[in-house]
Amino acid sequence: MADHSDDDLLEIDEIDRRILEILANDPRSPYADIADELTEYDIDLSSEGVRRRVTSLLENMTSFFLPRPERNSWEIVLVTARTADEANSKRDVFEEMSNMDFWFVAEGFGTVDLYGIATAKSNAEIDDLLVQMQALDSVTEIDHFIETDRAVNIRNYLPVY
Repeated sequence: MADHSDDDLLEIDEIDRRILEILANDPRSPYADIADELTEYDIDLSSEGVRRRVTSLLENMTSFFLPRPERNSWEIVLVTARTADEANSKRDVFEEMSNMDFWFVAEGFGTVDLYGIATAKSNAEIDDLLVQMQALDSVTEIDHFIETDRAVNIRNYLPVY
């Protein structure tokens, strides 16, 4: 895990979490509507206060909202990769994936070394992406998953401690 000082950490409070819940349901919600909806939770915040909080959240978070899969005219695919047990192989594949058609690439540790998320207009585009992945020298195994439905619970993603 990354080592961060307390000064580097983003503190998410109940108000931020409620704002993110509202935006997860409707990313185009006007600040005034968000402020009105917050009053249902006994949170009194002006639309300007909402704007400041949203601005701060966007500056400090990687956020990305996607339409529900059944409303898309494209496919969302998650590709996982395992890499050779050689020096720099994971980093090399990470950099290669970052230059492919993935809009999100992550490196970590566990049962897979890396994963990427891409959108594609067709299964043929997904096949092309998988062929590119398999062609990378340091990749030993890939798996993929095409999203067909999702459930999002922002409260579980952003717990308040």
